[in-house]
Amino acid sequence: MSSSWKFFRTFLRSPFQMGGVVPSSRILARAVAEVVTGHVSDPAGTPLIEVGPGTGALTRELIRLPNPLILLERNPEFARHLTGQFPGIGVVCEDFLTTTVFSTGNRGAVLVSSLPVRSLPRPEVFSARFRELLLGGNVGAIIQYSYGWRDPLQLDDPRIEARRERFVLRNFPPAFVWVYVLRR
Repeated sequence: MSSSWKFFRTFLRSPFQMGGVVPSSRILARAVAEVVTGHVSDPAGTPLIEVGPGTGALTRELIRLPNPLILLERNPEFARHLTGQFPGIGVVCEDFLTTTVFSTGNRGAVLVSSLPVRSLPRPEVFSARFRELLLGGNVGAIIQYSYGWRDPLQLDDPRIEARRERFVLRNFPPAFVWVYVLRR
């Protein structure tokens, strides 16, 4: 079964968990990968942790980077699909809110999020988790794409800088790539 069909079928079952009808475009994936490249402290050593990779639309671009990559996907069907599509890449089938992936060995990682935070139940819980990871030094930067103009994570902390870094028109729907880092 194709990745797009698997994605759409899952969307039909759980539209609020998917955030979109179709996977992200290659153009959006490239834009995200370029933004990630600008926020790694060590071009080959900074781990990348992709949260909510789904069927791997962004993963296809992230694996081109020299950084170690971990995929965190809570949907077991998607996790199996990712394991088959990307042999040799670590796939962790756990929930973002409770995983220990961000602890030892991955501190300072760049977190790349495909989670549709604003459409999930209790988005404030997800925002709190992102804020905790950034303020605690578990991640050095968060890269999040969103279809809306407004800040998708709303971390609401003066120590955190949130900015739209890219606008990608050639995606359905068009998307913004946001970056969250600690203020200097």
